Amino acid sequence: MSGGMPRLHRLCAELISFVIVYVHYHVFSVHRHRPGHSPALALLGVSTVAGNQTVEKVTDNALRVLAAAGLPHVEVVAGAAKPLLRPAPLLCAEIHGETGLDGPLGGPVLPPAPHGPLPGKAAVVMFERIAAAHQRLKAAAGGGGGSGDCASGGGTSGGGSGTEQPRVALVATAALTNVALLLALYPEVKDMIEIVIMGGCLGVGNTGAVMEFNIQTDPEAARIVFEAGVPLTMVPLEVTHTALATTSVLQRVKTHSPTPFLALMVDLLMFFADTYRTVFKFEDPPLHDPCAVAYVIAPQLFKTELLRVDVETSSSLSAGQTVVDIWHQSTQPKNCTVCMEMDVARFWDLQIEAIHAADRHSPLNSSTAQ
Repeated sequence: MSGGMPRLHRLCAELISFVIVYVHYHVFSVHRHRPGHSPALALLGVSTVAGNQTVEKVTDNALRVLAAAGLPHVEVVAGAAKPLLRPAPLLCAEIHGETGLDGPLGGPVLPPAPHGPLPGKAAVVMFERIAAAHQRLKAAAGGGGGSGDCASGGGTSGGGSGTEQPRVALVATAALTNVALLLALYPEVKDMIEIVIMGGCLGVGNTGAVMEFNIQTDPEAARIVFEAGVPLTMVPLEVTHTALATTSVLQRVKTHSPTPFLALMVDLLMFFADTYRTVFKFEDPPLHDPCAVAYVIAPQLFKTELLRVDVETSSSLSAGQTVVDIWHQSTQPKNCTVCMEMDVARFWDLQIEAIHAADRHSPLNSSTAQ
């Protein structure tokens, strides 16, 4: 939701670091275009939604993280407090702690943010920022498509017409409630955006036998998004579970000269590591959300397939399941580019570079800040 020209690689890096630190459950609008061969991203803003904790807690976390990453100017708007139709969100204190962003000793580890969220409804604010960014993209492209492209692995945009046009990338790493409301209230936004989600699974889930948390939290919202006809990419658990923060990765994060910001990063990862080891028996914690942002920045790191994906909403056993037509048996149109594999080594190269770039600008390192 911030204006001005994109700050190229620095902003790319800070964006990824933001997602790594925050871990879960926000929706990001990313203004994307490709001048030459260099990706340029501008973080338009953050909308929060109840997920791993209440919307009040996750909104506070988003503001704290942005401030810690040296991005206090990026605006945050509080979104939905509960799913579209279901009575309450599926809170996950056992994974992310009572604050939604606990440190290794419990409780918050980030200092308070200098200001609060924007007033207003998330869908309204999101549409205003997206529409303005889309106009800038069209102007940069000479009034039409050409310089922009839709998020896709291998050049195919699921759910779209296949024609290239400038679009704003909406990266959803949470329940899809805000996105569904945006699409319902402003149907014209479908021609302005591509959607990249972290969520869903092809087989085994995490908070259900065959359900992934973000989709299970609001299956009805997810169905709206998957059936909207918007270019859509899904980064499922099968991919994000390969992005493991191993001991060697943590050593790369710390570097030879640890700073308060890097120490904080490790603390947050350690809490997540402990809970994942206890609940899911993972030796190392996976970082889910950065995979979706990495797809926007570097889609060449992913192998994808255009498939039909439906969302189960009525079953008492599997509401929230993403039913992926892996064998191409459905007669329904293919609506989703599904990420099947990720180049994990290159993914971590990108993440480590991002973390260190954010470290250089973090106000937490006040004595050594550049």
